Amino acid sequence: MRKFLARVAALSLFFVGADSAVAQSFTDFCPEGDEETEAAVVGFVTDPEAGTIVPGATVAASWVADNARQRAEGQSDLQGVYSICGLPKDTEVSLRATFADRRGAAVPYTTSAVLAQQDVEISLTGEPEERVEVGSLSAGGGGRSRILNSEIIRSEDLLELPEMSVYDLLRQHQLLRFDRISGVGEVIVLTSVTASRWSVSRTQAVEVRINERREPDGVNSIREMSIDDVGRIEILSRTEASARYGGDGYVGAIAITTRQR
Repeated sequence: MRKFLARVAALSLFFVGADSAVAQSFTDFCPEGDEETEAAVVGFVTDPEAGTIVPGATVAASWVADNARQRAEGQSDLQGVYSICGLPKDTEVSLRATFADRRGAAVPYTTSAVLAQQDVEISLTGEPEERVEVGSLSAGGGGRSRILNSEIIRSEDLLELPEMSVYDLLRQHQLLRFDRISGVGEVIVLTSVTASRWSVSRTQAVEVRINERREPDGVNSIREMSIDDVGRIEILSRTEASARYGGDGYVGAIAITTRQR
């Protein structure tokens, strides 16, 4: 931690001048926190390929408590330093940095100290992370196979999955297919709608609704939405969607309800 704070001090002097305050304790990072019951993590977000810090990146901490997924976030400042407060003590969490369409690897971290350093990395120079496969989730079997075939996915079904976006999850769902349409981009289609019946077009794209609000760009609306924020996902057939949404749902729908925090 002392080495980390010295680096913060050096970076602060370099970027914003000698008058910058350098945090040295839990209360400096989390002035409204309670170090008797909470923990915090701080660190640098770096791009090892470019050898630079990454300001403006989002770092998310994800963990399971009380049979529900929990999440807290922090953003790296001009010095590339992030901090996340309000973490439960002695808990295994997963840290992941994101920046635009770049996603760093998940980093395991245990909150055994009230305040400790954990640096995270993200590449801004290479290709975006491949989203087709998500670890062992793609292998199927057991509960994961059931999730990828189910018409209804609840928050409790997602507890054992690694942190990922709703986009990553649904790209592997057996009832859905992601296609690209020239001039339109990526759309979501029910697998029951095949090219042999229709040539795939925007008119076959399912409607995406989040908290019953229709999303004009369904794919982008779920691209960076974490499964940590999901309360319920319903994949509705053409008949079910039409009954619920009328003409707007005639090709099917994905209805996502977010968790109430």
